[in-house]
Amino acid sequence: MTSAARVGDPIEHSEALNGLLLGLAVGAAAVVVAAAVGVSIVASGGLAAVAVVGAVVSLSAGVGELIGSLSYCTNTAGHISKGSSNVFINGRPAARAHLDTAECDKHGQVPQVIAEGSSTVYINGQPAARVGDRTICDGKISAGSDNVYIGGETEQTDDINPEVPGWLHGVVLGIGFGSAVVLTSWATAIVGFIGGAVGGYGGGVIGGRRYGEGSDEQKVMAFGGAFIGGSLAGKGQQWFDSRYEFKTQGLGSLFGNIKVSKKPASPIENRVGISSELYKELRAKTPSTTIRKMVNKNVALPMDDPALPGMTITKPLHADHIVPMKQITEMDGFARLTFEDQVSVLNYKPNFIDLSEVANTSKGTKSFADWSIYKKIGIDVDPQFKASMIKRTAELEPELQQHIYTLLEKK
Repeated sequence: MTSAARVGDPIEHSEALNGLLLGLAVGAAAVVVAAAVGVSIVASGGLAAVAVVGAVVSLSAGVGELIGSLSYCTNTAGHISKGSSNVFINGRPAARAHLDTAECDKHGQVPQVIAEGSSTVYINGQPAARVGDRTICDGKISAGSDNVYIGGETEQTDDINPEVPGWLHGVVLGIGFGSAVVLTSWATAIVGFIGGAVGGYGGGVIGGRRYGEGSDEQKVMAFGGAFIGGSLAGKGQQWFDSRYEFKTQGLGSLFGNIKVSKKPASPIENRVGISSELYKELRAKTPSTTIRKMVNKNVALPMDDPALPGMTITKPLHADHIVPMKQITEMDGFARLTFEDQVSVLNYKPNFIDLSEVANTSKGTKSFADWSIYKKIGIDVDPQFKASMIKRTAELEPELQQHIYTLLEKK
């Protein structure tokens, strides 16, 4: 049972739209500020950088809309201005769906029709309006009679224009989905979207039953369910995809002959390694003299250190493996190569970067992903330099593995 609505009773609007727009602005500003102060975006560069921005902005927009929709962010925006001419509640004209209107500050002088009412109680042939029922502008009746109550489910008589337009939701969703595709994969993005939808629906149902339809708790649970559901589904898909694959059996078949099989171990992960004695012998052969000269060709000293901001290079550069030597020696098939071919792989020219003596000593045998600071004087590795090296490492790993396989085929 809900309080009956009458002429003069207030309607309210939330700040959901303003919250969403503010969230968009805050998310964009946060990325700009982070970039300005040198915070590294791991996926920096090109489309991936845009995707990171999109992910942050879409999430902040969702949080902003959620906060703006909560009860403490609502405000009175007008009142019911027209009611029944012959049915009165507490001496005031009763409000009816479809027939009566409200004045709304957000829509100027245009009357806003009451679009919802009781499914069981009718006044002059139309559903009786109550507290919680909405107008066509999505304003909600916020107060009513303190001694007359009307029951029944909610019946909608007119179309309601949501406070946050559907097209704007679509844009934000598109940004988030597109970012997920770029940063993960189509499959992960789709599964995550479905998981988010299921989680949000489940959270909304549970929250509505426990705390009441339209309550703040229901909204928070729906948002939380969507976030958790999307995250778990996406992670689950990635876990499945890394271990299993779909295979078709036979020709001309659709789903009937699809089989789920465990993926074979990736050759690059089939690491056997070499003896410590052989490792020492190879270490003396790489980088070669040719490569040492290559990284210093046409270099004009002194120069700024690209890896360590604020440092100046005054001595000849050192050649450093981008994919670490130890990782290369553990790749599949490396141990089966001849000594000469092993040296050839370790001196693969594209796998070298020129570093200052200080940077080379600071990095040591660490990968670029693990190298973050020059500890001696507390200088952080340049974030853009580090990100570019991480990206280059990922590109070189399969190149080196294929180089090993090619040499093995020639044996």
